[in-house]
Amino acid sequence: MRNRYLLSFLLLVVLLFSVPTSIVNASEQIPAMEYINVSEKPGHSLKLSKLIMGTDHLGKIPNEKTIEVLNEAVKLGINAFDTAPIYTDSIEVRFGDWLKSMNRTDLHVITKGGFPRDLGPGTYYGRLKGTKQQITANVFEEIQRSSANYNHQIAIYLMHRDDMEYRDYKRVNRALTPVKTILEALSDPILRKEYNMLGLSNWETERINESQKAASDNPDLVRPVVNSPYFSLLEMGSVTIHSGGVQVKHQDMMNPDFQKGVKLMTYSPLGGFSIFSKGWEVAKKNALELKNNNDRYWGHVYDAIFHEANEKRFMKAIEFTKKFNELHHTSYTLDQIAMAYVVAHPRTDFVIIGPRNVEQLRRTVQSLEAAKLLTKEDLDYLYTVTSKEESNRS
Repeated sequence: MRNRYLLSFLLLVVLLFSVPTSIVNASEQIPAMEYINVSEKPGHSLKLSKLIMGTDHLGKIPNEKTIEVLNEAVKLGINAFDTAPIYTDSIEVRFGDWLKSMNRTDLHVITKGGFPRDLGPGTYYGRLKGTKQQITANVFEEIQRSSANYNHQIAIYLMHRDDMEYRDYKRVNRALTPVKTILEALSDPILRKEYNMLGLSNWETERINESQKAASDNPDLVRPVVNSPYFSLLEMGSVTIHSGGVQVKHQDMMNPDFQKGVKLMTYSPLGGFSIFSKGWEVAKKNALELKNNNDRYWGHVYDAIFHEANEKRFMKAIEFTKKFNELHHTSYTLDQIAMAYVVAHPRTDFVIIGPRNVEQLRRTVQSLEAAKLLTKEDLDYLYTVTSKEESNRS
């Protein structure tokens, strides 16, 4: 009897003090996906996963690996996929084939149109330029091609880069087509039957706000529900990664009223360099080689990203990640903390992600939990590179 009581006591001690690894090390768990409603008007809404699977980088890997990543994304609760007809290696077509094979109505396509016509490296002619009729015809030509690749309607159709024109990577200085004219064109029934909701990609704040006012003043106009800007701990400098790139910054994303009326669907196409896994110097060297080789896709990333302020942020993030893990008894990696930084901002609704394999994808989803642990002070600290803020933090 005495031995039985002793055994029961020891078992109780084991149960009390043997905390499961999943609780101690949250960074090894795959959290439940979060979902957010996007609504154009009452009764017209979609529920999308907070993390949206980008497909651009998937074009650069073998198709069986692409399918493996897409299948895993669905298993992890991702139900929205970002693609575009200009993405590399015909990925829009390959993604469409996968989507058709899935034969599911609960997966949502986010694609892009309104692209400036590509006339050569760094030279683009706007499709959203001209009269309502001209814009409608230009966009209809695009959306028909994209729609043919999918098994169901486009969930959100993003107008990309606004009405911008570039010659040799330099923006043409001319008046932009009025936002109201663009919305009138996109509200044409011939286009509305092709997409569920309208979004914007790389539009400047003034034009975003103008779109919301125009739609509010005229209920017959389609109202853009999302905007997709660049946002990352590594901020673009005076040179952007691609022509027409528009970014939002730390203070913008800390403001709950910034670009009010639209959901923000941020992106940061840095996966091709794996800066947070390969390290600053290796990634910088790779970027410089691409610049010197006049790489069309990544040729400007060296000047856009590898500047002094970002190097300081990168080094701070390394130190912060170590202390963060010690404090929370976790083992998050640097790239997970960088992703968590984006997710944790009050104005971040969705993040378009670009993992190239299942392991990267799972790590990215795990960063949702890290984001919940980041404080406002943490976000300010990671972004700020001045000596004054450094001393205040210490």
